[in-house]
Amino acid sequence: MKDTDKWPAPGKRTLERKRRLGPLRAAIASTFWEYTERTKVSGMWLLRRQRTHGLSRFIWSSVLLQLLLLSIYLTLLLWLKFYSYPILNTISNDLSITDVAFPGVTICSPKVVNTERVERYVKTLNIPPEYAMADVAAGFEFLNAFTDQSFEPPTHESYRVTDAVLRLNNVSVWEAAMAVSPGCSDYVKRCFWGHTEFQCNQSHEYLSFIPTTAYLGPCCSFNYNPRNSSYVPFSANIFGMDGGLTFVGAEGSERNLNTGLIVLVHHPMDYVTESASSVTITARSESFLEVSPTVQSSSAEVLELSERKRDCLISDDLRLRNYRQAACMLSCQTEAIVAKCGCHPYLLPIVGNQFKECNLNDTFCYSANYDNFKSVRCDQCLPNCYDVTYSTLSYKTDLNQHQFSVSRYYSQELLNRDSFVLRVYLAKQVVPVIRKVTVMSLIGLLSDLGGIFNLCLGLSMISVVEFFYYCIYRLYVNYQLQKAQLPRKAWQ
Repeated sequence: MKDTDKWPAPGKRTLERKRRLGPLRAAIASTFWEYTERTKVSGMWLLRRQRTHGLSRFIWSSVLLQLLLLSIYLTLLLWLKFYSYPILNTISNDLSITDVAFPGVTICSPKVVNTERVERYVKTLNIPPEYAMADVAAGFEFLNAFTDQSFEPPTHESYRVTDAVLRLNNVSVWEAAMAVSPGCSDYVKRCFWGHTEFQCNQSHEYLSFIPTTAYLGPCCSFNYNPRNSSYVPFSANIFGMDGGLTFVGAEGSERNLNTGLIVLVHHPMDYVTESASSVTITARSESFLEVSPTVQSSSAEVLELSERKRDCLISDDLRLRNYRQAACMLSCQTEAIVAKCGCHPYLLPIVGNQFKECNLNDTFCYSANYDNFKSVRCDQCLPNCYDVTYSTLSYKTDLNQHQFSVSRYYSQELLNRDSFVLRVYLAKQVVPVIRKVTVMSLIGLLSDLGGIFNLCLGLSMISVVEFFYYCIYRLYVNYQLQKAQLPRKAWQ
């Protein structure tokens, strides 16, 4: 015989469910009517028991529901604007040129290896009898692989001989490249800052040209010293054509040198890459290079955002003394080269002693992967939150055609057939500032949210508190009252 008392009959289960849900339903209804009677929210008073009935209550309830949905939709749009597009760029002209570093000026020759310099340099090396001097000289041609995208390796293998001789003489590839390439003594003859002349190659912290390297190979730079980690670039207090840097140079003092020169203007703390502004200068010309700095900065509110949201980095984010995006990109590129070829090209700044310098034998690996190295993606290298970029406007006059120069340094005696005059100066006394500011702060977001809900439903902050008060506390109190009345109802 089945135990009928173990499981309640279906009718009994339904009664028990109603007995459990009855107090909750009654509490919800009681709380709702209480809320409509006491709340100050616009429109809710029309839902009171004695106020509207039937169709009018249905229509008014529909209107309130639609306005609620509209406020939710507008809130989502506002949140997406706050979260996805939090930054706005503003432009102002309120920064003096004295607050901005004068740009670095780098002069390079598109021809890395100078034949006459190679012939002279080879004679200074200790060459064993089993090696021919001509083979040692021919091996320097492989230096072009580090700078020429279209480099085709020669059929001979003189690079092996040259590598062996350089190791025997304890000479690095960087030292050899600087010796066989055109240098500061070839490019720069007389130098002036404003109207004051200074020695071009003097040992001075700022006013001097020093040998450097760029993506074009060995170069000569002003206001740029990558081998001095504590170097601080200087700022100019003069502007216009009569201010800034002026120098008289030579396109080529040797037969094999006159191929034109490339002048690059860049940030004085950054290695010179293809992104730098450049202009080509030729002999018997006076070139004017007008530089216009632009400052990018960020407000304190922007710096409080996450790194990805503000899309920039500061030194404190990485706990570095001085973060530069260009240095980060360069380090990333160097790591890719080391991973593929196992060495560090001579023309890139020295990162540390952990990487060996590429020799001439490594040029095959480097030239084969040249395009891949130049297109390495470094997503972790975000822009600087504070940075200065330099745009240029250049024009030149032909000294042969006009026989006249605005420079007082021009004379037939000072300039020969290979000479040129270059003037690099700041265009204006003030610098435009592109400042990142937040489109909306957290306080602004709360204010706009309040405006939306006040527009649609007439809600204020106290109304929201009141709503949760009734939904939580008053609902709980009414539920307890309904439960307390259950035994009394059952007894009746």
